Parts: sequence; C-alpha cells; structure tokens
Amino acid sequence: MKKIATELWASSRLLVPKGRYRWQLIMLVIIAAAIPVTELLVAKLFTDLVVDGAGRPISEIVLAVVLFAILFATTRVANYAQKTYRVKFFDKAFGADDRERSSTKESWEWAMGLELVNVLSFLTQLFVIGGFFFLLNPTFAGINLVLILVVLQVMGVLFKRQLKKQRGFVEKKRAKKIVTPAERLGSRIQQAEFGTLLASFGVVLLMGGLIWFSIEGMISLSNTIVFFLGLRLQNTTFSSVSSSLMRFARAKANSF
Repeated sequence: MKKIATELWASSRLLVPKGRYRWQLIMLVIIAAAIPVTELLVAKLFTDLVVDGAGRPISEIVLAVVLFAILFATTRVANYAQKTYRVKFFDKAFGADDRERSSTKESWEWAMGLELVNVLSFLTQLFVIGGFFFLLNPTFAGINLVLILVVLQVMGVLFKRQLKKQRGFVEKKRAKKIVTPAERLGSRIQQAEFGTLLASFGVVLLMGGLIWFSIEGMISLSNTIVFFLGLRLQNTTFSSVSSSLMRFARAKANSF
C-alpha cells in the first residue's frame, strides 16, 4: 500500500503543474468519490420506502420519491461530467507543461494521467463507502475497513511486481529484444484479475457475516439491503482499482 501511495504522489507532482491544475485534480477525485455515496443514499431511500413505506403519510412518500429521483439523476450527470472533463483537464495541464517530449512519450503520459485519476478516484471511493458504512453499523463497518486495508496491501504488492515487470519489458524493447503482446498483456491482466479474485473472496466472507448480523438482529432489514448493495459496489470498485493499477504501472514504465 505504501508503494501505491508513493507512486501516485510522485506521478501527480510530475504530471500536474502546481496551482489551479492540482486543485482541479482534487475536485475531479472528490466528484468521483461522491458518486457512490449518493448511490448508497439513493439505495437507503429506496429500501426505507419499500420496507417502511406502508405506514408513512402520502406527502412524505411523495417527497422521498422526488428526492430519490433527484439524487439518482445527479449521480448520472456527475459521473458523465467527471469522465468527460478529464480529457479537457489533461489537455490544459499538459499544455501548461514546458517539458519537451516525443509523441510516443506524450501518448503514454496521457494514458498514465487518465489512469492516475481513475486510481485516485477508486481508492477514495473505497474509503468513502467504508465511512458511509459507519453510519449504518460501526461494528460491521470496522470489519469492512480491515478488509479494505488488507486488500489494498495485497494489491500494493502486486502493483510493485507489475511495475518491475513492465520496466523489464521496456528495457528489453530498448535492447531490441522481442517481447510478445501475449507476454506484455498477459502479465498485466493476470495480476489484475488475481487482485480482483482475492478481493472477491473477502467480500463473500463479509456477506456471510452480514447475514449473521442480520439474523441476530444487530442490523435492521433496510440497512442489511443497503449493506449488501454497498458491498457489491465495493467489490466492483476493488476490481476497478486492481485493473487501473496494472494499467497505470504499464503507462508509467513506458513514460519515464
């Protein structure tokens, strides 16, 4: 996990000029991090309506439905805006950088920049989701936080190995040695899927614990449903982190 933080920090300082561009990078990450929390709030509203809606006044139900629709639409718009603005952001940021570089290096820097935003966004999302869980049940959320830290530690080891491999491929290419596409892509995909697989095992164990918590009455029915949806979202985010980290390793090895 330390290796991930070190490489992300160094790459951020190298790719993004000081001043407003770094603040814009932070805003892109914050917007991306806010999306899953909003989705979980939507899920919470929906489950509360389904489970406890029968005893509520009509006006309260209508208000909840309207809020549900607004939040759902907001997440879609924010997701679209964040993903499309990244291109404009790096176009301006790279334009403000006076370093001389070839077109090939520039292409790899673009790839690294986009993956940098992805990794930062997904990592922030993981901890934001974990923080949201504390509002529902601190005990279960604490167990989930331990899982997040363990998974990121394992992914950090895989990322370090992949970065070393990708740099080896670059050195072979410079030495005019043959590196097949199957070797380059196979290594990256295998490591990414292995990280995803390990994370999925952890999430499955958490879901088993969630069932036990619910049966014992430690978590309400509506919160159990939100936890379940949140864990599925978290599992998808784990997969995105793993894939983006390996793509980031490849781009960085070829960039500098």
